Amino acid sequence: MKYTIKKCITLFISLFFASILTFTAFHIIPGDSALSALGMDATEEQLEEYREIMGLNKSFPERYADWLKNALKGDFGYSSQYQMRMRVSTLIKERLIVTLWLAVLSFMLIVLVSIPLGILSARKKNGILDSLISLVTQVFMSIPSFFLGMLITLIFGVILKWFTPGGYVSPGENFGLSLRFMVFPAIAVAIPKIAMMVKFLRSSLLGEMELDYVRTAKSKGMKNISILFKHILKNALIPVITFLAMMLADILAGTILVEQVFNLPGLGRLLVSSIANRDYAVVQAIILYIVSVVIIINFLVDLIYQWIDPRVRRN
Repeated sequence: MKYTIKKCITLFISLFFASILTFTAFHIIPGDSALSALGMDATEEQLEEYREIMGLNKSFPERYADWLKNALKGDFGYSSQYQMRMRVSTLIKERLIVTLWLAVLSFMLIVLVSIPLGILSARKKNGILDSLISLVTQVFMSIPSFFLGMLITLIFGVILKWFTPGGYVSPGENFGLSLRFMVFPAIAVAIPKIAMMVKFLRSSLLGEMELDYVRTAKSKGMKNISILFKHILKNALIPVITFLAMMLADILAGTILVEQVFNLPGLGRLLVSSIANRDYAVVQAIILYIVSVVIIINFLVDLIYQWIDPRVRRN
């Protein structure tokens, strides 16, 4: 219980400092936010009105307090790209659904494919199958997701016509059709990560197989398959969980280039367009989201560690 409370306190402190850094970073950028939003043709009265509405005339602590209070309620103000008619929270909510859908499919592929392949590769160490898996993973590790996305679009979209390049259907409209569109970008995101995960899991398993407790279990007559799934796999998964968490955070943070290749209306594309248009309110909210995702996932990993290996509580 003390371990969990300690981690919760660390979580809230980390999120608090992340919010301060995020807010500060976008308020020390040179330039006039009002002028960036309204353009060079805006009159002084319009600029003053905008500053008043957006709270830019207040002191830094007051602006941060107002921003944090609203952010905790999910209110990040208005997007300057839409002439103050579109809330940032609404924009992010619409795009977040796409990114989450892509993340879920990608992560499922990573787990379902990489864990069996990693176990198989470790069990067949130095065999033909292990060599083949190592060769394939080495190749796919070196290919970026966006390039895989281009190849998938060319082969399966343009040539075979299995899907319409640039198309997107939300799961709420038609789940089957949405899955058909999203599985291809999910594969593009997942394949390089599957390759890395297989290599990492194989190394972790082989490291555990050399330890004394494995030799002791064998001397007691336990079968190799039983030792693997009852003892080795559980211990080998501890460092693997961290690796999986990093992958999940990376996917949830927005696979910008893959979304661009497949023309998906996700957070990645919104971030790119907001940076190009100097829409700092949107960029600020997305950066805070990305940082928060990484912090929260690390917090959850610490709790999972405690559940898998109670010895972690004593560290």
